[in-house]
Amino acid sequence: MVLTVRFLTELMLLGGLALAGTQLGGGPALAIVDAVLLPVAAAALWGLFVAPRARRRLPEPARFLLEFALFAVTGVVLVLLGRPVTGIVVAVAGIGIAALTRVVAKDG
Repeated sequence: MVLTVRFLTELMLLGGLALAGTQLGGGPALAIVDAVLLPVAAAALWGLFVAPRARRRLPEPARFLLEFALFAVTGVVLVLLGRPVTGIVVAVAGIGIAALTRVVAKDG
């Protein structure tokens, strides 16, 4: 159950970054580029360093710190872009579930 919720928070992270990207661009074309590139960059970091099958999976606590940073930065950016509820939900849920996963699932 916790791993299912964890996956949903990962999707929230990517969606939050896509939403932020739509508001960061200096025009429609840049907004689309940002909306694609931000989640792709986060997914690449996640796939390289956090995912269970990552070849270069970071050891704890570095892996948790990277997750913390991704969720926190996404939350802060959303708050700064005028989406405070969305930003807080993404940050708190993502960081909370990342911490809970380490307690319950033992493998983060």
